[in-house]
Amino acid sequence: MRRSGPAPWLGYLGAAALVVATTAVGAATQAVLDVPDVEMLYVVAVLVAAVFLGRGPAVAAAAVGVLAYDWFFVPPRYTLNVADGRYLFTFGMMFGIGLLVSSLADRARAAAVRAESEALRGTLLSSVSHDLRTPLAAITGAATTLRDQSVDEATRGELLETICDEAERMERLVGNLLDMTRLSSGRVVIHREWIPAEELVGAALARTEARLARHRVVTEIPGPPALVSVDPVLVEQLLVNLLENAARHTPPGTEVSVRATADGGGLQVEVADRGPGIAPGEAELVFERFPRSGRATGQGAGLGLAIARAIARVHGGTLTVSERSGGGAVFRLSLPGGGPSPGVPPEPEGEADGREGRT
Repeated sequence: MRRSGPAPWLGYLGAAALVVATTAVGAATQAVLDVPDVEMLYVVAVLVAAVFLGRGPAVAAAAVGVLAYDWFFVPPRYTLNVADGRYLFTFGMMFGIGLLVSSLADRARAAAVRAESEALRGTLLSSVSHDLRTPLAAITGAATTLRDQSVDEATRGELLETICDEAERMERLVGNLLDMTRLSSGRVVIHREWIPAEELVGAALARTEARLARHRVVTEIPGPPALVSVDPVLVEQLLVNLLENAARHTPPGTEVSVRATADGGGLQVEVADRGPGIAPGEAELVFERFPRSGRATGQGAGLGLAIARAIARVHGGTLTVSERSGGGAVFRLSLPGGGPSPGVPPEPEGEADGREGRT
């Protein structure tokens, strides 16, 4: 699904509305204050258009503003005739100032975007450099020990496990960076499939089994089996990111709960943990790239939740977080349905009816 911004014609419609409003204000000003000339009001309108609507609408506002000023305020009124040639110079100045202002505003906007991009790039490089250095150091140390020293089998196994774990950590980091780049580009294509909600949740839990090994995981999928219309690859990654976030912030031995419901082809999932929770005013900060909230632990580039929300949005859904009763946080995912469900085949006889589990 290609995500697009507002239609370009809306900017020009806004520019026209600005000129209409400026004309009304100018007429009222002349009537009340007996001001002889109101041409500067149109320059202000062009400035507003340049700042908020862009260069094209600003140029259009300058051109239409000149015509409106001539029609409503220059004698003879309500014609485009000009009795006094000096007004032609005024028209030229108005249009020229409008072009200059729109050009300056466009350059300022471009400079601001470049500055923001540079700041983001610097943050990205700093974060990635830090996060890559840690697993690289661990891999290098373990590999050097294996190469240069004679170690017993138990130590060898531990070193090899360290190398594998840190390599997987690097792979997740690079994968998150690639996912964030792809989602931020706005050129994500959603491949919807009808898939059982249980299968999505089960696949995500299987991928995070090692990360959640030291936690009590409670899953609940009430109701009869149901299909949901989503992109299974993207939504599975979304759920994995939520579960990894819970594993990272929840102390060992405490509970991580997952509750999923399906309705009309849509999917609702709650992932709750017993971590530090969400401080007041920080519910949105945790979804930012490279977050700097009280919940952040300094592990990872802080892209997991940002990617999860981006995936929810390209599905037309939402992902929010709130404080959990008794401590911790609850992440709530809601994805809309994709049309009438084709139905779910009945379960074979002998399979458990209940779909609640605890690991």
